[in-house]
Amino acid sequence: MNKLFSVFAICFFSLPVFAQFTLQKDLPLSYLVSQPKTKTAKPGLIILLHGYGSNEADLFELRNMLPDNFLITSVRAPMTLAPNAYQWFRSETIKGVKGGILKDLKTNSDLIKAFVKGAVKKFKADPSRVFLIGFSQGAMMSFEVGLTSPELLSGIAPLSGRIFESLRPNIKPSSAFKNLKIFIGHGTADEKVLYHYATEAVSILKEKQIPAILHTYQGMQHSINEQEINDLVKWLKEK
Repeated sequence: MNKLFSVFAICFFSLPVFAQFTLQKDLPLSYLVSQPKTKTAKPGLIILLHGYGSNEADLFELRNMLPDNFLITSVRAPMTLAPNAYQWFRSETIKGVKGGILKDLKTNSDLIKAFVKGAVKKFKADPSRVFLIGFSQGAMMSFEVGLTSPELLSGIAPLSGRIFESLRPNIKPSSAFKNLKIFIGHGTADEKVLYHYATEAVSILKEKQIPAILHTYQGMQHSINEQEINDLVKWLKEK
């Protein structure tokens, strides 16, 4: 049985595990950073975006499973829910509520874009190897960022996410996606962000002539399993 990674629960107990990593606050969003195991002059850069009610320590536990030649940052969402629990946008957004909640998406996608630029500059990363990987709310933010500013990234990997209707008119034309690849991962038994949102995202992108690869995981709920990580690593190494 594939190992399941708990990446959607509030992780009050995650932070002490990474006590040796100091929360950095010198870029537009707070983050943890892990240096590449294989040193290069210009490392690739992976930016991890956690889900609702989680924090920067959650996805950071995947760092040892990702390719050795990447510098890995795991970012904290800017909106506080509870101690050690954060969100990228108010949860009502997922029910289609508009108004001020859509402002969350715009404001925080702009913060992520500024973080990408700042991290590439600070860490002297290779701008042709910058990847945004998000889970749940983080996946939705990776769509928001990648589909409106594809020139900043080499690829996005939304895991268990969706494309909001409000994003559709703002997606850049297909010509802007020549250098960006898209990995969509989703479990068929996801009870929080239903699987049909993954197939819908592929249909939206196909309609706009933007290629994306959908990886389906039978029986997986709202989580990440070992096979998905293996597929993700293979995808990262293809660039």
